Amino acid sequence: MMRSKQKKPIYMLFISLVCISTILSGCSTGKTNSPEPNTANEASPPNETQPSKNPNNGNTETNSEKLPEGVKVKKVIKDTKINNGYHKKTELLTDGGKLKTIRDSNNNIIEQYIEYEGIIMKVNGNKVEVQVKHGENRTLNIPDEIVIEDEDGVGLKQGIEIEWEVNMDGSIQSVELED
Repeated sequence: MMRSKQKKPIYMLFISLVCISTILSGCSTGKTNSPEPNTANEASPPNETQPSKNPNNGNTETNSEKLPEGVKVKKVIKDTKINNGYHKKTELLTDGGKLKTIRDSNNNIIEQYIEYEGIIMKVNGNKVEVQVKHGENRTLNIPDEIVIEDEDGVGLKQGIEIEWEVNMDGSIQSVELED
């Protein structure tokens, strides 16, 4: 019986030491200080990994000369670093669009486009009037060569949600409908 009473304080001391070392090492938050190995292929498209700690690092200038006339950047919505040194920035525009810019590790623009979403108000063939989310009414002329993504088969109808991407020259690149 004497032996079990002697083991109890040693056992409690051991448990306490394990708990304290776990807390002090930072393991309780699930974070590590060591960088993760980069196993991604350089040619693969970048994937989001973590938010940037400083949204103003690097060149934060937008190609505002390429924005539609009278449109300005309202605010930065998201500014993240993605693998292989790439950087992705999403900015809300005054016309309701979202400017999406992806830059490489040398701060060169790799991809830049404007994404819009809204509700279809009126349809006349490929000419569609849309109430832009966070913006005004806008008329789209969807080119015949653009394939409209329509998983639910709803078609271009009044009241349907629509999303579209426009390149920096103002040409529609993709259209997607959602019920």
